[in-house]
Amino acid sequence: MAAPSSALQLDKLSTLGRWIYDTGVKHNLCNTTLTAVNVEPEQDVAYLLGDRYLDFSLCLVFALLLPLIRTVLRVYIFQPWGMRVLFGGDPKRTDTPFDANKLRKWNESCWKMTVYIVFTTLAFVVCWGEVWFTDSRYWWLGCTHFPPCNLPVSRGVLLFYCAETGFYLQAIHFLAVYEERRKDWMESMIHHVVTSGLLFYSYSVNFTRVGVVIILIHDVSDIFLEMAKLARYADRDDIGTPAFLVFFVSWVLCRVVIFPAFVLRSTLFEPVVLVAAYLGIEPRPHWEIFNGLLLVLFVLNVYWTYMIAMVIKRQFTHGALADVREKDVDS
Repeated sequence: MAAPSSALQLDKLSTLGRWIYDTGVKHNLCNTTLTAVNVEPEQDVAYLLGDRYLDFSLCLVFALLLPLIRTVLRVYIFQPWGMRVLFGGDPKRTDTPFDANKLRKWNESCWKMTVYIVFTTLAFVVCWGEVWFTDSRYWWLGCTHFPPCNLPVSRGVLLFYCAETGFYLQAIHFLAVYEERRKDWMESMIHHVVTSGLLFYSYSVNFTRVGVVIILIHDVSDIFLEMAKLARYADRDDIGTPAFLVFFVSWVLCRVVIFPAFVLRSTLFEPVVLVAAYLGIEPRPHWEIFNGLLLVLFVLNVYWTYMIAMVIKRQFTHGALADVREKDVDS
């Protein structure tokens, strides 16, 4: 049962806030059976270092630790595995010519696939059993003031956020200095910077629940992309083609369908319709900042979907799975 209209405090909102509320209600974009007036605030949790912002400094530890982990995995697992799969072990004892560039790409994809598997697993562990995993209203309900929203941040969400932020901070450095300059290098850099900004910003204003779901939506399909690339480097189309098809289906489903329909619909309307309108919380400027960053991500998703379509076109016309971003492949 929706809260009575007499509980609304639309007079405290700006013109934008009232327009968001009117649009969300008019087009039935929000389930208003629960609103801020009939959901009890949640109890806060104890922070690891005594303060939610001090806790977030752990992301710097992850930013320093992840390159070390990457080096250890490359030296002791990825590279030996790549030497065996790509060159039959010792290139001096086989007829397979050694290709240092291919081995470097192999190591890079191994690292990325490992990270995406770990982060996707952690995201499911953090989300599983939480009502907000499947009901986007609970990303906002229970918040009684803003900023920041006073919903509790569990230790699992905190550590997941710190690990993800640390990863993207070090990823910006690796992309700028070490990784190959592919055709979409600039788009990738924009993606890393925007994602880092979203992580910092969403934690500072405590939009962490929706943040975890956004990260999960964007990480899961990349597992199969890196798997397909590893199979291509190893000349295993029997693995690479199915992996790429799974990647494409999961990419479109997660980033082009679920992301706008589930996440953007919620971030654009539910915080105002379900919470701000009843508590008299002005959504500006955070509504524009948060949704602006999310829309940049969505535009990048659409752009990369086009590029993936080019890969599929090449698959059917040339019979070879290729990454259209690489310099040695014609677009």
